[in-house]
Amino acid sequence: MTTVLYLRSGAFKFGLSTILLALLLSATLFALPTGLRTLDRQLRIDVLWDGESHSETYYQVQRSDSAEGPFDLLPDIPNFPLYSDYLGEAGKTYYYRVRAARREGDVLHPTSEWSKPVVGTSSHFDGVGLLEEMQEAATRYVTIGSHPNSGLTCEWITTRSPHPGTPLGKRRSERKIGASGATGMGIMNYIVAVEHGWMTRAEAAEAVLCALRFLDTKAERFHGAFSHWIDNETGEAVPFSKFDDGADIAETSLLLQGILIVREFFDGDRSVETELRALANRIWLGVDWSHFRKDGGDVLYWHWSPKHGWKMNMQVRGFNELEMLYLLAIASPTHPIPVSCYYDGWRWQQFGTERNHFGTRLKLGRGMGGCTFWYLYSFLGLDPNQMSYRGSSYHDHFTDLCKVQIAYMRSKAEKFKGYDRVWGLTAAPGPEGYAAFKPGPLDNGTISPLMPLAAYLYAPAESQQAMEVLYVKHGAELWQEFGFLHAFNPTRNWRYHKFLGIDHTTVAPMLENYRTGLLWRYFMNAPEIQEALGRIKADRRWDK
Repeated sequence: MTTVLYLRSGAFKFGLSTILLALLLSATLFALPTGLRTLDRQLRIDVLWDGESHSETYYQVQRSDSAEGPFDLLPDIPNFPLYSDYLGEAGKTYYYRVRAARREGDVLHPTSEWSKPVVGTSSHFDGVGLLEEMQEAATRYVTIGSHPNSGLTCEWITTRSPHPGTPLGKRRSERKIGASGATGMGIMNYIVAVEHGWMTRAEAAEAVLCALRFLDTKAERFHGAFSHWIDNETGEAVPFSKFDDGADIAETSLLLQGILIVREFFDGDRSVETELRALANRIWLGVDWSHFRKDGGDVLYWHWSPKHGWKMNMQVRGFNELEMLYLLAIASPTHPIPVSCYYDGWRWQQFGTERNHFGTRLKLGRGMGGCTFWYLYSFLGLDPNQMSYRGSSYHDHFTDLCKVQIAYMRSKAEKFKGYDRVWGLTAAPGPEGYAAFKPGPLDNGTISPLMPLAAYLYAPAESQQAMEVLYVKHGAELWQEFGFLHAFNPTRNWRYHKFLGIDHTTVAPMLENYRTGLLWRYFMNAPEIQEALGRIKADRRWDK
C-alpha cells in the first residue's frame, strides 16, 4: 500500500516510510464516506455524503466524465461533507468519488478508500427556480455548519482553503466561536429546511434542542443575558472587544427572537418538542431587561460587564437594526421595561428626518439610509407590514431606503465595477478590513452578495437581477458550499473567502418571509408579542 500526499506542488508518492506512517495513524482513521449522492442544480452539481464535520477530517473529491475514470483530483479541499461544483454550464455530466483525509502541516494523508462514484448533471439556468436554491444553500450554514458540541451557529466558517490544493490551517480555532445573535437567526433556518423537506421535523427539533440545552446549562450569562461570542466547548464568554466581555443585550434580543419562533413552531407533544419549549421559556424568562436601563433611565444600554460595568457606554436609540430589543424588553413577563421607553428611548428625535435622495422622499432614518442589515435583523420575526411610522408601514419605508441605495449605486457605476446591475451595501469585510459600507464617502466598491437576497422583499425586481448576475457572471469566484461568499470588490479584484454567520443566517428566513410570511406568522402569534405590540400601539405617539 502506498500513501499519496497532496501538496501545493502536486502529488508525491512515498514508499515504506509512508506505509509505516499510515499504520501509526490507523488508530484514528476515518471511515469511508457513505451515502454519496448528487443534487442536480442550475449550472452546478452538489455532491453530499455522510461524514464528519468540525473535526480534523478533510475530504478529497475526484471528478470524471466516465464511471470508469480516469478521475481528476479537484483542487479545492472541503472541510464539510459537501462539495458544490459550480460549472457555469448546463448539461454537464460528471461522476464523483470522495475519500476522507487527515491534515498534518500542509500535507493530507488519505484515511479511507475512495467511495463508489455517483453521477450528476448540471441543470439549465432558471432565474425563478434559483431563488429556492439560494435558500437551500444558505440553510446549510446552520444545518451542516452548526457546532456539534454546542449546537450554536458559528461566527464564521471557511469551507475551502483560499489556496487551492492546500488544507485549511487553524480550523479548530476558527470553529471555537459561537455567536449568540447569529444563533437566534440560525435556528430559524431549521424551520425553513423542514418546510422545504431538506430535513425532517425530528432532525430539526433535535438540532435546536442541542443549542438550547447548551445555552441553558453551559453558556455564561449576565443578568440573564448572553455575550456576543460564546466558546463552543466551554460556554464561557469570549471577549468581543477590550471592554465587551460580558452581557450583550442587543445580540441577546436577536437570539431570543429566534428562540420564541422555534418555541411557537415546535408545538407537538413529543418529548423532544416539550423539552424544547420548556428550555425556550426558561431562557426567555431569565433575562433581566430592566437591568440594562442603567439606573432606571428610559434608554437601554448595549453592554454590561462584571469587570468593567458600563464602560462601553453605548446607548441603543434612534433607528437601527435593534427594534427587536425594545419590543422584547417590553414583552418580558418577568423583567419588563415600561412602554414609555419605546418612545422616549428608542423613537427619539433621531428616529427619522425628512429628506429627498434620487427623487425618493425618505422619512425613516437619516442620510441615505445606512447599511442594509438595518432592515433585516429585527425583521426576520417582526413583520414590517405591521409596524408603521409617519403614516407608512416599515415595509414601505424599507422599500424606499433600498430604492435610494440602488439609485446611488447606479450613479457610481462608472467608478465601481458591478454597480450598474448589482446592489448590496452593508457592514462587511473589505480590502482594508471590516467597515460599515453604505451610500456615501465610506463606499469603496465592496458588495455583499447576500444583501439582495435577504432584502429581496423590499426590491424584488432589482434583487432578482442582482442575484442572476452574481450567480451567472461571478459564480465561479463567489459560489461555494453554503452559497455566496460574504463580500467581494470587483473594482479591486478582491474577495472575502469566508462566510459570516450574522448575515448568512438572514438569507433563507427573509426569502421565506417574502415567499410565504412563515417566520413572521410564528413570531407575531406569540402571545407575549401580541400583548406588547398592543400596548405600544395604544400609545398616542404611535405612527407619529
